[in-house]
Amino acid sequence: MVSLEQVRALETRVEKAVALIAALKTENAQLRSQLTSADGRVTELEDQVRLFQQEQGRIEEGILQAIKKLDFFEDAVQAASSQLHTPEARAAPAAVAAKPAEAPAAPEDDFFGAADQAASDSALTDQPALDSVADAAVSAAAEPESADTGQLF
Repeated sequence: MVSLEQVRALETRVEKAVALIAALKTENAQLRSQLTSADGRVTELEDQVRLFQQEQGRIEEGILQAIKKLDFFEDAVQAASSQLHTPEARAAPAAVAAKPAEAPAAPEDDFFGAADQAASDSALTDQPALDSVADAAVSAAAEPESADTGQLF
């Protein structure tokens, strides 16, 4: 026969089991909520990673374009420099000195503007365009503010 104490012990165990089950259900609901939040955050971070990757590609393209412009400018400066060493170019400084001085360009003026415009107006193999780029580089180098080209390279 079952004694009264055994029934009370069984009842106590059942109450503890019911309380434990309720606590586990509450914890389970909290964990599911946290999982939903974490999934949302993961999605958000994945979107940010995609944006950063796209931005990285744009940055790389910008750097490559800047390098191309610098290469073009360097070629123009070298062409202008080689033209300065020709006999006709040695006579040109006297003509430049005889011409009235123009107001110096403000430091915020676009130093590469003339070279970029000449490059976009014609093909690179077009000699008049190369001459205008070289002339722009020479005139820019002759200005007092931009005479120090050591900072450019």
